[in-house]
Amino acid sequence: MSFLAAGRAVLEVRLLGPVELWAGPRQLPVGEPRQRAVLAALACEAGRVVTAEALIDRVWGEAAPARARHTLQSHLTRVRGALRNGGGDPLIRRSGGYLLDLPADQVDLLRFRALAARAHGDVGLLREAVRLWRGEPLAGLAGDWASAMRVAWDRERLLAVVEWAEAELATGDPAAVIGPLGAVVLEQPLVEPVAVALMRALHAIGRTADALGQYDALRRRLAEELGADPAPATRAAHAAILTSSATVSIEPAPAQLPADVAYFAGRADALAFLDKVPSLAVIGGSAGVGKTALAIHWAHRASARFPDGQLYVNLRGFGPASAARKSGSAARSSGRAAEGSGVAADGSQGAEQEGNGAGIDPGEAVRGFLGALGVPAPRIPAELDAQSALLRSRLAGKRVLLVLDNARDSDQVRPLLPGAGSCVTVVTSRNQLTGLVAADGARPLQLDVLSPGEAQELLDRRLGRERTAAEPAAGQAIIDLCARLPLALTLAAAHAVMQPGTGLSALAQGLLDSRGRWSTLAGDTPDTDVRAVFSWSYAALTPAAADLFRLLGAHPGPDFTAAALNNAPHLPELVRSSLVTEHIPGRYSMHDLMRAYAEGLGTDPAARDHLLAHYLGTAYAAAKLLAPARPEPVLPIAAAPEPDDPMRWFSAEKSVLLAWAARTGGDRPWQLAWTLDTFLYRQGPWHDLVTVWEAALATVGHDRARAYAYARLARAWTLLDRPDEADRDYQLALDHYEQADDIAGQSSTHHELAILRERQGRLPDALAHAERALEISGHATANTLNTIGFYRAQLGDFAGALEACERALALFEHEGDDDSRAAVWDSLGFIRHGLGEFDAAIECYETALRLYRQVGDLYWVAYTLVHLGDLHRDCGRGARAVAAWREALGLYEELGHSNAADVVRRISTGAVDDRRSRPDVSGGRPS
Repeated sequence: MSFLAAGRAVLEVRLLGPVELWAGPRQLPVGEPRQRAVLAALACEAGRVVTAEALIDRVWGEAAPARARHTLQSHLTRVRGALRNGGGDPLIRRSGGYLLDLPADQVDLLRFRALAARAHGDVGLLREAVRLWRGEPLAGLAGDWASAMRVAWDRERLLAVVEWAEAELATGDPAAVIGPLGAVVLEQPLVEPVAVALMRALHAIGRTADALGQYDALRRRLAEELGADPAPATRAAHAAILTSSATVSIEPAPAQLPADVAYFAGRADALAFLDKVPSLAVIGGSAGVGKTALAIHWAHRASARFPDGQLYVNLRGFGPASAARKSGSAARSSGRAAEGSGVAADGSQGAEQEGNGAGIDPGEAVRGFLGALGVPAPRIPAELDAQSALLRSRLAGKRVLLVLDNARDSDQVRPLLPGAGSCVTVVTSRNQLTGLVAADGARPLQLDVLSPGEAQELLDRRLGRERTAAEPAAGQAIIDLCARLPLALTLAAAHAVMQPGTGLSALAQGLLDSRGRWSTLAGDTPDTDVRAVFSWSYAALTPAAADLFRLLGAHPGPDFTAAALNNAPHLPELVRSSLVTEHIPGRYSMHDLMRAYAEGLGTDPAARDHLLAHYLGTAYAAAKLLAPARPEPVLPIAAAPEPDDPMRWFSAEKSVLLAWAARTGGDRPWQLAWTLDTFLYRQGPWHDLVTVWEAALATVGHDRARAYAYARLARAWTLLDRPDEADRDYQLALDHYEQADDIAGQSSTHHELAILRERQGRLPDALAHAERALEISGHATANTLNTIGFYRAQLGDFAGALEACERALALFEHEGDDDSRAAVWDSLGFIRHGLGEFDAAIECYETALRLYRQVGDLYWVAYTLVHLGDLHRDCGRGARAVAAWREALGLYEELGHSNAADVVRRISTGAVDDRRSRPDVSGGRPS
């Protein structure tokens, strides 16, 4: 499937496994299970309208809550937001329901059906169709509809699998189907056509005894479970195998693979990737991410493709004996490193253990392979080059799978590689083996932590669905606290299995505490101890890279850029070691457990303070660019260099700044809140404004700073339609401003109270507060004049309103920013509309829109679009009115704002708004 169209990543919805949303190669977060259910319910009928009633039935069934429609709207808003994060907006509201406007090939279920319908025995189309299945469809979704769909869709899959297997047999590649068919037989042991296809494939490659064994097992199962005999077609296939004159001579072949991974979950895309690898694949990723588990599981699935044998070796590139491989060991580069790392804490692992630290010698591995291939020890040459040449000769013309696990580097791997031919080699390593990719044509596969659906699948398989369904919140907490890292989740599940009488909530509670977390995530061997396996990668770092790694433990996440780091030149080493991931170009991240491990190692407090100062200073410079006329903060901030695009910088770093605000103390949370205020006000979500200003109030002691924080918090409550909380905090702000004898602060707070009263429909009180703000300040300010003018207009005094707003505009031309000027133009548009001057009103609104769009103020773009739509309606331009309202609706839904309901009413009925609720006309802007 092409992921690019008109230069933009194509959205793709995947239902044949965990429900996922992708934009090109990037997976987008969809949200909690009910939001994924909404997306699935729409996607399986993409291009067709699904009624609200049908959506409610599919998401909740008979357990639908009383306010299901309201809750559905909330879920739809979040799904729309997820789709827009991918650069599209295909969710369309239609009369009677909703339509997901995606082509069939952008939904895996519909693409599967189209391919299967077109195939008519075409092996290529059937291969493509079957590979779309990533596991149990709709994995992680509960309810009758999801269960029914799983059953129905699985029937379609079985038909396609059988047709594909027959096509592969017809084209002479029976080995390709044995692994997949075997997996289906394990899932569906009573489906006879699948068993027949597997019997025929086994017989075709000479494994006649195994084919007959499949028949005997099927016959027993049918008799025991259904009291029936195999169908005539199945008996006929069995008879054909028995009477076949084909004779197969099978030579002994090595079968060195370790046991398959119990309860393997997810990784459908990775398994499909390995299915397509022609000769050499390198699986990379951090410690505990499941590289070995994937390689071993895939090797068992694909073993039938390699009738000449499967070779396996653990190269021990990372492990207890490899921690000291550099004389300048990072474990010795900091006094706190060895102390807090868990490397030497239990006396069993660490940088000082015996071992050469280089993993096993390649010659040792080559000699082991030659012995497995039947070469007597006396005939094995002494030199490594000669040994490698002999190995290549022995593998020539054969179909052998080689799994080279836990490699240190490319040089350790190369002597073990077969020559050109039909063998396949899979290498796993924590290091990015770029040498193999560049010089040997290896296909790289970088593993990340599990997706939310895959993590839930793993927990369900380990613990049983009944147990996880009984405590879904605790299960989700365990997944989050384990950072979706397979090793950590497996160990946590093992604790739960060993304590069947203990609830999952108790396990989740234990993981919250740092000491309890590491105790839970430790098995009885070093390779099943999360902190120990992390330590082996850390101990292999150079001292400078180790310093950087510990500093990143102090970074609150979720990601960062090289620009934030003093010692950024060492970042590539962390990436190569899979301790840090470049998840999008230029932005790096560590999963939460890796960050907790790095934090436990400790870092220089001065380096941490310098890192925070970089973010705070850059945020301050960006905030001043967004609102140049904004007064300086009462708690001064040292500026850093300005970013080129402040809105884009804030969009990228918002989560980081919010995380810093939650993790630091003193004046820092207040200063961070101040820098974020303008951006969050314009872009939302406004709940984040509440979060940062509450964090500021929790630590700041300065009286004027507290007054300012209370006023900003009250403004956020106003935006969120929480008038009681807003009133309380405005009064607290006034109290603090009066104690500090701050006249400007008192005036500003009365101005904000005016806006609150307006939202409450108390226009005379609103005007009184605005006039009180003007009276206290002692001089006319543009913001206050604009607010007074608008309230006069709403009370019918259009002449007085026009005079006040024109004075405000004149003042803003000298002292205001684009955001402030836009507010006055919007007010003038409202006034001109009230005076019947429609053409002039349109010009005013369009000027306001241009300025609001210029500064990126989404809420006010939406608000002015509503006014413009009202004006077009009153001028008899219905189509233009609806177009403006629809654009406004999309923005309100993106912001999650309650005004969306009023816009929907306008679109559906054309009703005239009572105009009594015009929230925060101008004074709520940062000042």
